[in-house]
Amino acid sequence: MNNEIEKLQQARVFMDYLANGVDPVTNTDVNADTLNNEEVKTCFRYISDVLSGKIDVVEGYIKRSPDFYITEEQISELKTFSYDCKVSELSNEINRVTEENGKKKLPATWINDWLEAEGYLCKSELRSRVATEKGRELGITSEYRKLDNGNEYYINFYSEQAQLFVFGHIHEILEYRNERRFHEKLKIQNLNYPDDTSVEDFIKENRDKCFILSIGSCDSVAEAGSYISVLLYKGKSKVLRKSDITTNSANKCILMGILDAALSIKLPTNVIILTSTTLGFNSPKSVNYSFCQEIYRILTEKECEVSVSVCQGRGNELNSIVKSFS
Repeated sequence: MNNEIEKLQQARVFMDYLANGVDPVTNTDVNADTLNNEEVKTCFRYISDVLSGKIDVVEGYIKRSPDFYITEEQISELKTFSYDCKVSELSNEINRVTEENGKKKLPATWINDWLEAEGYLCKSELRSRVATEKGRELGITSEYRKLDNGNEYYINFYSEQAQLFVFGHIHEILEYRNERRFHEKLKIQNLNYPDDTSVEDFIKENRDKCFILSIGSCDSVAEAGSYISVLLYKGKSKVLRKSDITTNSANKCILMGILDAALSIKLPTNVIILTSTTLGFNSPKSVNYSFCQEIYRILTEKECEVSVSVCQGRGNELNSIVKSFS
């Protein structure tokens, strides 16, 4: 493995030299003899083999992937409409050029969701989406419609400029969809805290788990806060501290302590986040929800199982235990 890394590093050095017009063997300007040098040709052959391997990996992923994907070549084949079209026509055009991929189609809602997230669309009083001022400047127009049964809604039309904008941001649309789908799957398990158990005993009863404990304080007037967090695992502990945090929320300080502790975890393990107050985990309407989701994302990427337990009314006990380690 080390030998392979050395080969890759050497190949990168050669390519860096050549990219700057320098012969990597003689350290002189590149000339016809450079390309005939056996060391350089060996490097090219090695790089070709490496790229072939990478191509095989990517092709294998694409073949196994059940989801929608689109190549740069396919994007270049997209054609705009000569008239103001509907979003369904945009998705149909995208799916036309990707039909040969044999994968899931891109629905129009993915385009609308991204446009709303970027501020080009917003929900109307009729619950259908309409163009914002930003959207109208882009070339999206909204028309009011009323059906015979009395149902009312808005329908959006996309100018050629808006069509080109959508086609030019397909990768961003897919990234947003994947990120949104990831967060929709995020749901941290709640671990009920037994009412008659002290914080110390609860930790002892779950000594095979990795605990994250965090306490924080904040001067709301000065907007300055601090935290102390502790990682506990199999009798070992790690203490993290931070002060002069610009915020007017003590909960934000606590969450920052949990976040930094999560970043310190190296190996997959079963993690219990123990707090004395509800911080916003599994509460999408909480002001701290995005912060909580980021903590969960970090831990799940480390292949950790995560649960949150709230020791309501035992804040003093939790504070004492955290401070005892510091």
